[in-house]
Amino acid sequence: MTIAALQAQEIAGRLTGREPADITARTQGIQQAVAKCLKPAWLIATGEDSRYPDTDGPRPGRLGRMQQDYLARVLAAANTDPVVAEAFFAVLSLNRPPQTLLTPRIATRALRTPSPRG
Repeated sequence: MTIAALQAQEIAGRLTGREPADITARTQGIQQAVAKCLKPAWLIATGEDSRYPDTDGPRPGRLGRMQQDYLARVLAAANTDPVVAEAFFAVLSLNRPPQTLLTPRIATRALRTPSPRG
């Protein structure tokens, strides 16, 4: 439902005050903008899948493993740090983009948290 609401907002913002002919001319751009609304949800839904040995597909490279390690720290920090928890749940609920977790304020707190992987 969140994705549908975000897409509806995107469409409304691009259609408001436009003439029908102008809307028709902008259809492709509108469709591309609506499709971008899915990206954060898709990243959240699939980003951690490769951690599991039974997942099909290529294993993550060095960057992918670094991202997974960082997110493990964010999650661990979210258990004890209300600032990280608020940002994490804002991203998880799609109220903020995933890049929110990379801001200096969140990264500093997350990286001070011991890695749950040891």
